[in-house]
Amino acid sequence: MANKTFPESAPPMMANSVKEPFDSPDWIFEIKLDGYRAIIVFDAAGKPHLWSRNGLPSEQKFPTVAKAVSRLKLRSSVLDGEIVAVDENGIPRFQLLQHSWESGRTYVKRRIANLV
Repeated sequence: MANKTFPESAPPMMANSVKEPFDSPDWIFEIKLDGYRAIIVFDAAGKPHLWSRNGLPSEQKFPTVAKAVSRLKLRSSVLDGEIVAVDENGIPRFQLLQHSWESGRTYVKRRIANLV
Protein backbone atom coordinates (compact mmCIF):
# COMPACT_ATOMS: atom_id res chain seq x y z
CA MET A 1 0.00 0.00 0.00
CA ALA A 2 1.32 3.45 -0.92
CA ASN A 3 2.23 5.87 1.86
CA LYS A 4 -0.26 8.76 1.67
CA THR A 5 0.44 12.29 2.84
CA PHE A 6 -1.75 13.47 5.70
CA PRO A 7 -4.02 16.36 4.59
CA GLU A 8 -3.31 19.94 5.62
CA SER A 9 -7.03 20.55 6.13
CA ALA A 10 -10.26 18.58 6.03
CA PRO A 11 -13.83 19.48 5.15
CA PRO A 12 -16.24 19.57 8.11
CA MET A 13 -18.88 16.94 8.60
CA MET A 14 -22.15 18.66 7.74
CA ALA A 15 -25.62 17.97 9.10
CA ASN A 16 -28.22 16.47 6.79
CA SER A 17 -31.91 17.23 6.79
CA VAL A 18 -34.29 14.35 7.53
CA LYS A 19 -38.09 14.08 7.44
CA GLU A 20 -38.47 12.68 10.96
CA PRO A 21 -36.28 12.50 14.06
CA PHE A 22 -34.84 9.08 14.86
CA ASP A 23 -32.83 7.31 17.50
CA SER A 24 -30.33 4.53 16.87
CA PRO A 25 -27.53 2.90 18.87
CA ASP A 26 -25.45 3.16 15.67
CA TRP A 27 -25.51 6.97 15.80
CA ILE A 28 -24.04 9.51 18.21
CA PHE A 29 -25.98 12.77 18.44
CA GLU A 30 -24.69 16.10 19.71
CA ILE A 31 -26.46 19.18 21.00
CA LYS A 32 -26.50 22.14 18.61
CA LEU A 33 -24.21 24.77 20.08
CA ASP A 34 -24.19 28.32 18.78
CA GLY A 35 -20.52 28.81 18.05
CA TYR A 36 -17.84 28.85 15.38
CA ARG A 37 -17.17 25.63 13.47
CA ALA A 38 -13.51 24.65 13.47
CA ILE A 39 -11.44 21.86 12.04
CA ILE A 40 -8.15 21.25 13.81
CA VAL A 41 -5.56 19.25 11.89
CA PHE A 42 -2.51 18.04 13.80
CA ASP A 43 0.43 17.48 11.46
CA ALA A 44 2.96 14.66 11.85
CA ALA A 45 5.06 16.85 14.17
CA GLY A 46 2.05 17.50 16.43
CA LYS A 47 1.49 21.15 15.46
CA PRO A 48 -2.22 22.02 15.34
CA HIS A 49 -3.63 24.01 12.43
CA LEU A 50 -7.08 25.59 12.92
CA TRP A 51 -9.37 26.00 9.93
CA SER A 52 -12.83 27.50 9.52
CA ARG A 53 -15.57 25.43 7.94
CA ASN A 54 -14.78 27.32 4.72
CA GLY A 55 -11.11 26.32 4.80
CA LEU A 56 -9.73 29.64 6.10
CA PRO A 57 -6.86 29.57 8.64
CA SER A 58 -8.12 30.46 12.13
CA GLU A 59 -5.11 30.37 14.47
CA GLN A 60 -4.93 34.18 14.62
CA LYS A 61 -8.67 34.45 15.27
CA PHE A 62 -8.52 31.95 18.16
CA PRO A 63 -4.98 31.96 19.59
CA THR A 64 -6.16 30.65 22.96
CA VAL A 65 -7.74 27.63 21.30
CA ALA A 66 -4.59 26.99 19.27
CA LYS A 67 -2.46 27.14 22.41
CA ALA A 68 -4.81 24.90 24.41
CA VAL A 69 -5.13 22.16 21.78
CA SER A 70 -1.38 22.08 21.26
CA ARG A 71 -1.18 20.58 24.76
CA LEU A 72 -3.14 17.53 23.56
CA LYS A 73 0.06 16.04 22.07
CA LEU A 74 -1.74 14.57 19.04
CA ARG A 75 -0.09 13.72 15.73
CA SER A 76 -1.67 13.14 12.33
CA SER A 77 -5.16 13.70 13.74
CA VAL A 78 -8.24 15.71 12.82
CA LEU A 79 -10.73 17.24 15.29
CA ASP A 80 -14.03 18.59 13.95
CA GLY A 81 -15.97 20.67 16.45
CA GLU A 82 -17.47 23.93 17.61
CA ILE A 83 -15.67 26.75 19.42
CA VAL A 84 -18.14 28.13 21.94
CA ALA A 85 -18.06 30.99 24.45
CA VAL A 86 -20.21 30.50 27.53
CA ASP A 87 -21.53 33.04 29.99
CA GLU A 88 -21.13 32.87 33.77
CA ASN A 89 -23.97 30.30 33.90
CA GLY A 90 -22.38 28.02 31.33
CA ILE A 91 -24.84 28.99 28.57
CA PRO A 92 -23.35 29.29 25.07
CA ARG A 93 -23.54 32.89 23.79
CA PHE A 94 -22.47 33.55 20.22
CA GLN A 95 -22.30 37.28 20.99
CA LEU A 96 -19.52 36.64 23.54
CA LEU A 97 -17.57 34.63 20.99
CA GLN A 98 -18.06 37.26 18.30
CA HIS A 99 -17.02 40.03 20.68
CA SER A 100 -13.92 38.09 21.76
CA TRP A 101 -12.47 37.95 18.25
CA GLU A 102 -13.48 41.53 17.42
CA SER A 103 -11.99 42.98 20.60
CA GLY A 104 -9.09 40.58 21.07
CA ARG A 105 -10.43 39.62 24.52
CA THR A 106 -10.70 35.95 25.32
CA TYR A 107 -13.90 34.82 26.99
CA VAL A 108 -13.28 31.14 26.38
CA LYS A 109 -9.89 30.80 28.10
CA ARG A 110 -11.16 29.38 31.40
CA ARG A 111 -13.38 26.78 29.72
CA ILE A 112 -10.68 25.63 27.30
CA ALA A 113 -8.20 25.22 30.13
CA ASN A 114 -10.71 22.95 31.87
CA LEU A 115 -11.10 20.77 28.77
CA VAL A 116 -7.43 20.15 28.09
